[in-house]
Amino acid sequence: MAIAAEGPAGANPDIADPARLGAVNRHLEATIRSLRTTLENERARGEAAVQAAHAERTGEIAALKATINAMRGRLEQGQTTADAAIQSARAVANGEIAELRAMIVALRAALEVERAARHNEAQARERTFEQERAMLEDQIRVLRGKLEAAS
Repeated sequence: MAIAAEGPAGANPDIADPARLGAVNRHLEATIRSLRTTLENERARGEAAVQAAHAERTGEIAALKATINAMRGRLEQGQTTADAAIQSARAVANGEIAELRAMIVALRAALEVERAARHNEAQARERTFEQERAMLEDQIRVLRGKLEAAS
């Protein structure tokens, strides 16, 4: 039921009539009570549905918890096994690393000896070359001297 406001309070006949206002008020109160009752009934039905669903799922939840605990146990056991395997692999790798480092040191030493030998050999060749060059230059000077003397 619509009540239209048309200016001052005395201008609208629905507002001015106390009997009419009382009827509207009672109608609104009845509507409120009806809505409140409907709301409470729906809430009670909802709570009952939740409790029923909770009761249905309690067994399923317990089974899932047991499965989770079993999986957790297997995971922890797998983790322990993996940790042991990692430790073992690290120990093997550390041994190999130490062996490789020793080999590197030995190869560096051999390389250094080889480098020194090559350096000494190069210096010896250079000295021999310089001696041969000096000897050839001397021979050239002697031959030039003979050639100039003969001419």
